[in-house]
Amino acid sequence: MFNYLKEPILYQQSKDAIWLDPHISKQLLAAHLDGNNEGASRNPQFIQQSVDWICQLFPAAKYPKIIDLGCGPGLYAEPLTRLGYQITGIDFSAESIQYARQQALNKQLAITYIKEDYLNQELPDGSYDIALLIYCDLGVFSSKDRQRVFQKVFASLRANGVFIFDVFTAQHYRDHQDSKTWQIEQNSFWSQTKCLRLQQNKHFPEASTFLERHYLIYPDYVKEFFIWDTIFEPQQLIAELHSCGFSEVAYYGDVTGTKYQEISETICLVAKK
Repeated sequence: MFNYLKEPILYQQSKDAIWLDPHISKQLLAAHLDGNNEGASRNPQFIQQSVDWICQLFPAAKYPKIIDLGCGPGLYAEPLTRLGYQITGIDFSAESIQYARQQALNKQLAITYIKEDYLNQELPDGSYDIALLIYCDLGVFSSKDRQRVFQKVFASLRANGVFIFDVFTAQHYRDHQDSKTWQIEQNSFWSQTKCLRLQQNKHFPEASTFLERHYLIYPDYVKEFFIWDTIFEPQQLIAELHSCGFSEVAYYGDVTGTKYQEISETICLVAKK
């Protein structure tokens, strides 16, 4: 039996995962593909600006092989492939990978898609020129797992390879307030069948981390989802990247190369091996 009153410990994993839930994973794929909704992916114009910026900094002629971590339905992989890059995408959502593979087949794009959790997937050493981790996925990890990601990516890159990723800043959560709410769900994002959804939003200030906690209560069972998100400042990540072996780190306001400012809601880091 679940205990909604018991506070989870920092980075505790929930019993269920939204990306693997049969109903919610379909809703998340739809959100990825909805160009007017940035809940799962950024809008198509921003994505194209990101692709153009990456191509300008690291052209395919010099940086041909890309590993796209958390690739989703291939929204970055497809335009990058058209610009001459060789893309491998990894995502553990079966819905997203199935869609991405079908799209690549339909459009005759030579993209390799792997259905796996990139935190646990072995990446071949020294194989890639660029590693991407876009739309602030890094924030879901504990500090220990974040180091695992950095080390794994570093090992997978060739000499002079680059790691491009983004994270949220405190500005993104400037209006956050701890809260607890409930509502009935039916034919919604969360559930097709009728259930009671309990939600808690909580800030863990000692770790600069936020938790969005959901319980879906049905007559015979309960689903539990924890969504963690850590925020960062540039110098913290620069120090962590250096400790993992990266030699040079630049940072920007987002993944289109805008200048970072105190009001920026994201930080994009470009770390060179």
